[in-house]
Amino acid sequence: EANKGKGAGAAESKQPEASGGGSGAVNPLFAALNQGGDITKGLKKVTRDMTNKDKTVSGKVEVVKPKASATSAASKKKAPAKQKPAAIRKQGFRIWVENFTEGVQEIKEADIKNEVYITNCKNAGFSVAPKVKTVTIDSCQKVQIEINEVLTSVDMINCKGCTLYIKKMAPTINIDKCDGPRVVLFQELLDTKPQIVTSMTSDMNISVPGATADDDFKDVPIPYQYITTVDPQSKAVQSVAMSHMG
Repeated sequence: EANKGKGAGAAESKQPEASGGGSGAVNPLFAALNQGGDITKGLKKVTRDMTNKDKTVSGKVEVVKPKASATSAASKKKAPAKQKPAAIRKQGFRIWVENFTEGVQEIKEADIKNEVYITNCKNAGFSVAPKVKTVTIDSCQKVQIEINEVLTSVDMINCKGCTLYIKKMAPTINIDKCDGPRVVLFQELLDTKPQIVTSMTSDMNISVPGATADDDFKDVPIPYQYITTVDPQSKAVQSVAMSHMG
């Protein structure tokens, strides 16, 4: 019996103890596992309305609105601005020529008191036949303007790839902040010795007549790069246009 007692005690000592350290207590986790399939018999079925999923603190179901896609938002931001209608209109002594994108327009009803202002035009042509006070071309792209006679000046500002054809008279030709302009000077205009002033302009060419009337016009590039030197003794500053050979 003593041996039996020892065996029983050894068998009982093999039972895992509770993590809390109580003597003789069976670990509840192992006891539950020993039940096998009967472990879920005492559980109640939980339906979706008994859970907190999709509920706020108030108990109401939160309705999630779909967010606008990044593509649709970007398309709204990049919506192109509406093109203003093309028009030729008078305002005092100024004649506005604006928003043309095709065709050739002739400015006929003008005189020496009028200023012709061509602005915001692309891929179009213009002809200024009468003698006017000034002609200004502002913020245009790839337009061609034929000018007969101007009393004071022809001004081109903020333009890209535009061409001027000046025939008879223009005492001063101002080209400012332009990219790739071309100025075609006819012989009758050259005889009046016009002055050409350029500033902040790149890739400009002047076309002059050939040696004879049968020769083609010749393009001459206008320099926009300069080499500046300072004399170490006299401190004189000298700038010379850079010539590109080849």
